[in-house]
Amino acid sequence: MFHKILFIIPLLLSFTAAAATETKDEQSNITWFTATGLGYDSNVYQAPSAPYIDYSVLPLGSNVTPKLVSGFFVPLEMKMTAENKNMNNRWIGSASLKGNFYANADIRNANEYDLDLSGGKKHILERKGAVEDTIFYGIFTGKHEQIYTDRDTGLDKKPGIADRYSYTSIGVEAEYKHRTGSVDYGVKGKFTQNDFADPVVVSQLDNTHFKVGADVEFEVSSASKLKLAYSHAVQDYSDRHARAASGALSNANPLLIYTYNGVDASLRNRLSADWVLYLDYDHTRRTDDYVAYNDYTQNKYGARILYGTGAIKTRLVLERWTRDYPNAYAFDVATRGEKTYNGSNLKFKADWEKSANSSLWAEVIVNIQNSTDLRYDYDRNQIMAGMSWTY
Repeated sequence: MFHKILFIIPLLLSFTAAAATETKDEQSNITWFTATGLGYDSNVYQAPSAPYIDYSVLPLGSNVTPKLVSGFFVPLEMKMTAENKNMNNRWIGSASLKGNFYANADIRNANEYDLDLSGGKKHILERKGAVEDTIFYGIFTGKHEQIYTDRDTGLDKKPGIADRYSYTSIGVEAEYKHRTGSVDYGVKGKFTQNDFADPVVVSQLDNTHFKVGADVEFEVSSASKLKLAYSHAVQDYSDRHARAASGALSNANPLLIYTYNGVDASLRNRLSADWVLYLDYDHTRRTDDYVAYNDYTQNKYGARILYGTGAIKTRLVLERWTRDYPNAYAFDVATRGEKTYNGSNLKFKADWEKSANSSLWAEVIVNIQNSTDLRYDYDRNQIMAGMSWTY
């Protein structure tokens, strides 16, 4: 994987160099965004809400009393975007870092971040006033860093598998957008290769992910727009094996392949000059291509309320979701009944512009997840505030 990153970085740098080189009839622009602050996390490791019996420890199960750990963290987001454009073409390059870094040394194994680089070219196919038909193609690479911790104790998983969830990515993407007519629509595709750390003692999570999709948006009234979207994706693992119909995991089973099909709908309503309301519905169906053990159907219902006036901007997101596995068992044990999940999410963020380049912000995130598999039944609240700068 390392040699692939060495190959792609010069290409990404060439995109950025092109964006920074200005010639006649061209415009170049480089912007920087940084946001940081201080946050509090009520459940750092997503520990279950109450003591439970872990039935995956056969034959009798094991009594578990989770340790709820809270703590302070520093949220950090940094992004640089470089763009070079003329009448019909734009070179775009970006680099970003986003993550949460915990302040107390005892919980720094909960640190998690993403580092991403991307570059591409956008062609303007047609223009009518401020709207354009465009086609974009590009390449990207990234790194996700996360330590595999025990939800019940907060400790690293046993030596050799603690880095199992860290990975690097590399891929290509393309997108066409039609915006010059009375109906907006687009199609896009993305191919990603994910290279995970090799724990040796258990299977590696390496996989390829291919996704294509299309969307259409049109007016339903003078103040409302409806957007519909469809996506199809395949995730193909190179070392992880599928589960049998009993829930048993064995290297004798075929390699795991998941297929996803999703349908989304979003109704945008402008209530006034200051208020916008979105009503959202997402439906996803996943199929396990071996014996359908891990098939699921997920439905998500939500509302987004945006308010903006002068220097103040706020955003409230409310979601309710359910995920049902018709063939899988809680704890992956056949005697424990059907595995199901459901949850509620609330996100609220407010920005107060202090100057042309800086803002104060505050954010609250509430996650409630319920499951018949009590290892994943938890509540988590995060509260944070800070400052952002744009140049």
